[in-house]
Amino acid sequence: MLFFTDLDNTVIYSHRHELPGDPVWVEMLNGRRQSFMTARTAAFYRTQDWLFPVPLTTRNSQQYARLAPALASLGWHDALVSNGAELLRDGVPDPEWREESRDLAERHRQEFEKALKLVCGMEPPEALVRNPFMFYVKTGRARELHAFLTRETDPAQVTVLRDSRKVYCIPNTLNKGAAVRRYLVRFGHESCIAAGDSEFDIPMLLMADICLCPEELSGYLPAEKRIICSGVFSDAICDRLQELRRTKGSPGFLKGCSAGENGEETK
Repeated sequence: MLFFTDLDNTVIYSHRHELPGDPVWVEMLNGRRQSFMTARTAAFYRTQDWLFPVPLTTRNSQQYARLAPALASLGWHDALVSNGAELLRDGVPDPEWREESRDLAERHRQEFEKALKLVCGMEPPEALVRNPFMFYVKTGRARELHAFLTRETDPAQVTVLRDSRKVYCIPNTLNKGAAVRRYLVRFGHESCIAAGDSEFDIPMLLMADICLCPEELSGYLPAEKRIICSGVFSDAICDRLQELRRTKGSPGFLKGCSAGENGEETK
């Protein structure tokens, strides 16, 4: 069963998070521990044998490379990075996917470059990280910059998102939902499950047959396909996936049905 999942705060956590239990460290940065999985999450992905996980993350390829060895040890082969604009297969970029992403991004190039120019006039160059498909800026005033870019750009062409420390700008043709659709078509899959924790993930969750999300995203997703995960999010995802596997049986259980908020089957 194809399983698209966000990474940060969905599978892994920053060293800034304090969670119970012993962490399983999966990422180093400048010689320091950066991100970890909980022991429960690591054990689940290490032993499960029915999911084909594909991480779908806003991390760019360089940021993902820090995680790649740990995820490869779990048997994870494909990854969609830069919000789905780039496909890595065992760490190797897929040139056909990248070229298609360039064509898709070109539709909104003028508005994207406008947003980039606005940011360059407001933030120092070292705060900006960009590639042909997206950019983000590290700032101590993420809320204000997000509001400004949202006001000054066309929401029909670019999406402006933020977390606590970064503001992102992405062409609308390269959202996570578009990446899911492209992957399904290219590799001939009929259905999928998805998990994500933030506004970035809503397009991906909407594309899935069953989606696992925290309570705060429930209002954005149809009740017939969402499963709410409470507590430590990554661990709750593992618990709900195990329940789905146990109650639905075959990995092909998604054909013709989805799960309601409590996992009940609906036609």
